[in-house]
Amino acid sequence: MDRRAFLAGGTAILGASGCAGDPDVTPAPSSRGQTIVIDGVALHYERLGSGPPLVLIHGASGNLRDWTYQAAGRFAATNDVIVFDRPGHGLSGAPETGVSSLSLQAALMRAALADMGVDRAIVTGHSYGGSVALAWALDAPDSVNGLMLLAAPSHEWPGGVGFTSELLANPALGPFAARSASALVTDGFARRTVNGVFEPQQVPVGYLEHLRLDLILQPSALRANALQLTALKQQITMMQTRYGELAMPVEILHGNADDTVWLSVHSEALARETPVARLTTLDGIGHMPHHAALPQVEAALTRLNG
Repeated sequence: MDRRAFLAGGTAILGASGCAGDPDVTPAPSSRGQTIVIDGVALHYERLGSGPPLVLIHGASGNLRDWTYQAAGRFAATNDVIVFDRPGHGLSGAPETGVSSLSLQAALMRAALADMGVDRAIVTGHSYGGSVALAWALDAPDSVNGLMLLAAPSHEWPGGVGFTSELLANPALGPFAARSASALVTDGFARRTVNGVFEPQQVPVGYLEHLRLDLILQPSALRANALQLTALKQQITMMQTRYGELAMPVEILHGNADDTVWLSVHSEALARETPVARLTTLDGIGHMPHHAALPQVEAALTRLNG
């Protein structure tokens, strides 16, 4: 799948302050978060803007703050934006079983939307969140007005997801490893890791502080993240035979400098197998197009809004 074994084994956004970025880019304000309980699972979300409903799903080792740094506020000018902490991440709880299931994560968020009175939405996912969005669209196509995928894993890839995720997912050693993670993450490791995720772009100013390292390093979040990543390949392999079923508009955006999720293995293959899909290849862009190529993402959203 990638040379870093999918986000360095899942600890992708182990940030540290002081990383350089564009001095003209500052985080956008976001709304106060809310919590809704679905089947006993507390889901944390933020909602802002007005217009066609738009759901934003974050990737591995992250939380909704990856979206609210800037993109969600921009999208709120045209859309009713609902951005979730995925089950097990940020301020959301996790189901007692099945936290690694793409379909269950999608079903919980879909039920949350229904409780909000939203039956259909444009569903957008970045990286692992794009895999969740794909499962959502396959499982409940009538609830999806459009699908937008950013650097999303969609196909079986060679290799695994790295030693760190395998360790954290281990039923015997994982809980201890997760509790020890905060002490093991040095400033230097954190800087190298987050810089690697954004390469060849720089980390935007204020991003890491906005994301909140303490939320990423919660033992429960580390465990959930590892369980999700180690189960991803098998689920993707089962899903990839069904992409021809997708009938809603599909926008795929992927940087050709992304060496975390390979363009050729995933988005190019998905575009070939999905007749309704439109692929936008982003020249020189790495794994974070919603930060590094936000105007192109906004243009794709405009097309989905119709």
